[in-house]
Amino acid sequence: MLTSKTNSLTQTHALFLEWHSLQQIRDAGRFADENGNSGSRPHTPAPLEAECFEVFETGSVLVSSLGYPLFDPVAKPKQSQEPAEILNLRSPSNGVEAKGLYTAEGFVVLAGSVGRVDTAPSLGETNERWRQRLLDSGVMQLDDQGQLVFPKDHLFKSPSGAAIALLGRTANGWKEWKSNQGQTLHQLIREPEASNP
Repeated sequence: MLTSKTNSLTQTHALFLEWHSLQQIRDAGRFADENGNSGSRPHTPAPLEAECFEVFETGSVLVSSLGYPLFDPVAKPKQSQEPAEILNLRSPSNGVEAKGLYTAEGFVVLAGSVGRVDTAPSLGETNERWRQRLLDSGVMQLDDQGQLVFPKDHLFKSPSGAAIALLGRTANGWKEWKSNQGQTLHQLIREPEASNP
């Protein structure tokens, strides 16, 4: 809920903020909304639109600081001086060809990544059910060619969770995800941290 100290928000403000919030949350791809419509952008004069953006920005920062980053993109790289490195996960024999990013919140599998359709016995019953939930919720989908694909970026809590979902077996994501030069995520992240306590 967004309010105004001066009670100056009008119906046009509300309609614009609803429309803009829905666009931003869908673009971010972090959560699914249950809104029945897309909202519609009302005719909004430039000064009123500027007020709406300011109200939205304030609300977005407050919500994010409370632990609900609704409007922050999923594929937000970990803060550093260098641009985030795209990591690869490949298993040609199983048709796996995936790309991802290590972030401050976990590991993001990027849209277009392809995973293994079937699963190995080592996956286990619990992980099998978890992977099926990813399929049921649309995080992973079978495309027209019968490949298991990620239609949009998806945030996993850990690199290993991302690797297990893609490979359909138990996996250590710190060793499975590699740079273009062949370095594991462990070598890229954990080893430098261990040498610089």
